[in-house]
Amino acid sequence: MLVVAYSQNAFFIDNTLDDVEKKRASSFRFEHLRGQYTFAHAFKRQVLSHYFPFKKPSEWYFHQTPAGKPFIKEGIAFNLSHSASSVAVALVESTDKGAVGVDIECFRQMDDLESMIEMVCHPDEMQQLDICDDRSKGFFKLWTAKEALLKACGSGLIDDLNRINCQQSLLSDQSYSLHWQGKQYCLKSFSFEWGVITAVWSADLLVSDIRLDDWTSGAVARFL
Repeated sequence: MLVVAYSQNAFFIDNTLDDVEKKRASSFRFEHLRGQYTFAHAFKRQVLSHYFPFKKPSEWYFHQTPAGKPFIKEGIAFNLSHSASSVAVALVESTDKGAVGVDIECFRQMDDLESMIEMVCHPDEMQQLDICDDRSKGFFKLWTAKEALLKACGSGLIDDLNRINCQQSLLSDQSYSLHWQGKQYCLKSFSFEWGVITAVWSADLLVSDIRLDDWTSGAVARFL
């Protein structure tokens, strides 16, 4: 089972960050960015310990691939994303570091929306956006799909995002498959009034169920 745990807003949570994470948090110039980073990474630790309680939140140790993707050695693949005070963590039992990716975005006004669409969207996506009820929300759905895919494979953002065709994300919230860099992935978006979350996982996992858990109140509520 693939789990996606998310919170729309920050809530009180113990600061269980290690020294590396605390140093990273302190490097942010603005207090609200330090707070967002601290909450996101404490949330990540809390989520891991909730679903895999053999370790306390403060006991997780994170490594990085040569490309910079964080991973742990306990046979759990995970990925973290945050947007302002919203955060999402996807996790699944797997030793494959490229097994899962997630991206969360809060809807917001974008003055450069049209230039961004021109820059990052595949022609099929642009055609579909032209008939979307809400062009901005459609773009965010496409953006999260592309970013989650790249986070799953561990490559990070690329210059030619318009090579990735996630048109299917605009047609349905059902999961679909996409071939990228020699590997088959599955994608599924979850849409809310305030934003969108897209999870991506390796088709090799044969995921039959996705559990979406809302942690917004500080307690887990099953969404699906």
